[in-house]
Amino acid sequence: MLDKIVYFLHVVRTGSFSDAAKQYGISASAGSRWIIELEENMGVSLLKRSTRKVVPTQAGERLFDRFCHVNTEIDDILTEIQNLGNDDRGVIRIASTPLFAKKFLSQVVGEYLCEYPYVSFKIVETAYEMDHVGEVDFAIRANATYQGYQEKDSLLVKRSLLRYPLKACCSPRYIERFSLPETPEELKKHNCLYASTLVGGNKWVFERGGEFTTVEIAQTVQVEDSEFLKTVALTGAGIAYLPTSLIQKELNDGSLVPILDDYSNSHFEFGLYFRPRKQMPTRCVNFKDFLIRRVTEIASELEVS
Repeated sequence: MLDKIVYFLHVVRTGSFSDAAKQYGISASAGSRWIIELEENMGVSLLKRSTRKVVPTQAGERLFDRFCHVNTEIDDILTEIQNLGNDDRGVIRIASTPLFAKKFLSQVVGEYLCEYPYVSFKIVETAYEMDHVGEVDFAIRANATYQGYQEKDSLLVKRSLLRYPLKACCSPRYIERFSLPETPEELKKHNCLYASTLVGGNKWVFERGGEFTTVEIAQTVQVEDSEFLKTVALTGAGIAYLPTSLIQKELNDGSLVPILDDYSNSHFEFGLYFRPRKQMPTRCVNFKDFLIRRVTEIASELEVS
């Protein structure tokens, strides 16, 4: 019964039998059979099925509301018992933006495994927010912030890992062909490259003298990969808005040129997100501390080099 109820919780969270089954590690047909058996045992319908989504009935909502807290308590109890062993074992699940995964996470995970060989990792590279943060232990997201920026409310705990200025830039070849924009408003007439997950998507924010200008840029290339945007900008195809840490070498050698330099730009931030829990597994506590420390050190090493 407990297995079936926990699976039911997954179905309600995801709105899908197959997605819930994948999380729980069973086949979709077995999960569907579990729900039927659970409904028969309780004598009440718990889910309304449609071609698009699965939603709870009134009874299903009550079961979900009452039992999801119980399930959290059970997880905390089990974690507390496991932590008595004070041993780094088990799987650490991380969802990370691709840029962070390539620049930092791959090195951090490699170093951690050298020290703690009994830990394993499951890593998903995605520029988007995970729909169900319960699927991972940590999420690493990229955000663009500016003065007065309000991050949307979240039940997650956030730790800022790194913060860099964003810079609008293009290649000298682009300037030769299309001239240099002198005000943010002129960006509307230019080829602009952007990621929808940053800086409000196709809205770029600039500040000068305490006055903010938000520009809805002309959309030329949209891709959720900053390295891709940099490469396109280097060919002379458009203007990109990128973190200075990613383009410092190109700015130094002149292959990319900063534009609108008399304006202050937004900031690019990597944030670490995780659920507030009474008991976090030892492996996750230790990795979190290691990650925060090593990211700062690696960033300093990259700046020096």
